[in-house]
This record gives sequence, structure tokens and C-alpha cells, in this order.
Amino acid sequence: MAPGLAMPGVSLRRVLALALALAGNRGTALGPPYSQLPASSSPTATFQLRDGRQMPMFGLGVYVSKPGAETYDAVKWALELGYRMVDTAMIYGNERSVGEAVRDSGIPREELWVSTKLWDADHGFEQAIAACEKSLQELGMSYIDLYLIHSPNTGKLVETWDALLELRRRGLVKSIGVSNYDVKHIKALSDHGRELPVVNQIEMHPLVYQERRPVLEYCLENNILVQAYGSIFFGQAQWLEDPAVTFVTAAHPSKTPAQVLLRWGLQMGFHLIPKSTKRHRLEENMGIFDFELSEQELETLSSMKGALGAYWNPLESPVDLGKTSADEL
Repeated sequence: MAPGLAMPGVSLRRVLALALALAGNRGTALGPPYSQLPASSSPTATFQLRDGRQMPMFGLGVYVSKPGAETYDAVKWALELGYRMVDTAMIYGNERSVGEAVRDSGIPREELWVSTKLWDADHGFEQAIAACEKSLQELGMSYIDLYLIHSPNTGKLVETWDALLELRRRGLVKSIGVSNYDVKHIKALSDHGRELPVVNQIEMHPLVYQERRPVLEYCLENNILVQAYGSIFFGQAQWLEDPAVTFVTAAHPSKTPAQVLLRWGLQMGFHLIPKSTKRHRLEENMGIFDFELSEQELETLSSMKGALGAYWNPLESPVDLGKTSADEL
């Protein structure tokens, strides 16, 4: 579907599901889609987050991009092509390269969205504050658009979340969220009177879709945007050449398997951050706004099952709250 045209509308099935939910039937599935899709579709169209801020609906991920020229070039090329959002993390080791490319792009900082993440070793109130300040130094920026807790692995969930709330109060971060959280981890925040995150970044693609529907439904119910990583199967040929993917791709002769998988994520209502360090792939990944998958094609992909073996699964981590009151901090 060309930029400027409406995204697939809210279906009658979704309207009915929402009506039933409002009537008290919470067992009824609400999605897909798992977010309020923008009225128009383009790399610079935005999702409205639960805190009222607008985040570009499409961005560049730099997971396993080497610091230095590889990351710098990828970010610089992406911004030249029209990307306006970049997702990095302290543990990636490439925050400095991201910051350099952003500055050298010549694009005003306020027109870009930069996300980074707090690593597991820095959970805890004071540690998280210090880690964010270090990320800002590495990025060479005065604020971060979206700061995520990378995983629940090392616990102190409420205590660490309180640090992010404080960082936002200080103006060092604009929006705050989490990554690799299951329902129980998010509920630990709300059960202790904390506001909910605006984003939950998780591994999300057709192979894990069915098993992760409970967390998707929870996020939709609570207006938490799901940000997907692993959208194109970590580039694994075994899955890119799976019969389900090749069947759907054959119906769209000008499109690649990667574009079909990204389009699946887009129509499912996920925020997308595909990674590439090659300019032509960066451009290819943007080519998902001029076609549409049918309901049958979406269901064909959604029925896939398997495991990439390329990512961790912190969603299984136990819940540890840490300090939960100001008196304890």
C-alpha cells in the first residue's frame, strides 16, 4: 500500500472482540492487530505511545553491528534513506557510533528518535541512574527518546523502574519502557502502583507468535506497544525458505521473503526495527508500505512454528522486586 493510503482498517471481528471485552468477557482475544495502527503508512508515520508521545513506526536496529564504521555507516545510510528511529543498547557497545552518525547526518536532533537500553548488570536505583548517564555520554546526547530495561533477568524490577521514572523526571529520558518482559514482570509494576511502560520489546515473528499471544494480548489491553526484534528470522535461510513464507511471497512477485515478514509484523501492529549493515538491504527493508497481505496470508504465516536458536528468552525469568518504597532507596 502506497504511503499516504490508509492502513488496513479495524475489522468487524476486532470491533466485536472489543465490545465483548468491554462487556466483561475478558477471555475474548483482542488482537490482531496489537496496536492502534497509524492512519497512514510510511517510515515516518508514528505510533502514539501511552504517554502521548509519537514514535516513528519503523526504525533501524543495530544489534550485533560492530562499533565503528559498520554501525556508523548503517545509521548514516538509514537516515539518508528516510529512517528516523534507531534502537541501540549499552551492551551492544555501539552507542558512540550511533551518536556520531546522528550528529553527522545534519538532521535536527528533535526530528529523530533514539532508543537505548539499561543492561542487566546495572539493575538497582543508583546503578541505573549512573548507567543512563554513561549511555548519554557515549551517545553524545542530552536526552534519550526511549530508555528500556533490557531484561528482567537480574531482578529489582520495581526499584529499577523507579530509577527510570526519576530519569524521566530529570529530563534525561523522554519515554520509558521494558524489553523481554512477560505479563508477570509488567504486572509487578502495576501491582505496586507504578505506571506501565510505553513499550515492551520482545522477540516476535511468526515462529513464536502463537506461544506469545498472552503477552501480546496483555500489552494490547494496557496500550503497551510491542516492539519486535527477530522479524526476519535472524536471516536464517532455513526459515526464509520455509514453504509458508515462499507461498506467501509468490503472491507478491516484486517482494522478498524479508519484506513479506516485515509486512506481516506491520499489519499485526508491531513496531519494527530490522537490522542491516548493507545500504541496499536497508532500502529493501523500507519497501513494505506499498503492498498488503490478505487475511489468509497473515494466517498462513501466523501458523508457523519453530525456533531460531539465535536469541535468549528472559520472559521465563522469575520476578524479583528489589526495593519498593522511597524509604528503602
